[in-house]
Amino acid sequence: MNTAGVYRIDYSLLIRPATGLLNIAYAVAINGLENPLSFFGAYSNDLATTDRIEVTGMFITSIAAGSTVELRNKSSTLDYLAGTGVDNQAVNHAAILLQRIA
Repeated sequence: MNTAGVYRIDYSLLIRPATGLLNIAYAVAINGLENPLSFFGAYSNDLATTDRIEVTGMFITSIAAGSTVELRNKSSTLDYLAGTGVDNQAVNHAAILLQRIA
């Protein structure tokens, strides 16, 4: 991050469970510290391993110039970002958007 400011951070992940249980959480870390407002996730105990779940998160925070921003998997169950896509179409499995708003 080259420019300091207040940022809106959005992220989206397309998750495929490794088993029928999906208990997932993701968070954004700035300079190694996870922002408590960035934790989002989903739970289901009756999915097939071919099912897909989309997890999205959005929060606003101040970021200093020179900071490193990373998306972290905080899941307690095994899951995958990889897969064959949706309706036989290749799709993005993870995306993050940083938008400076002030």
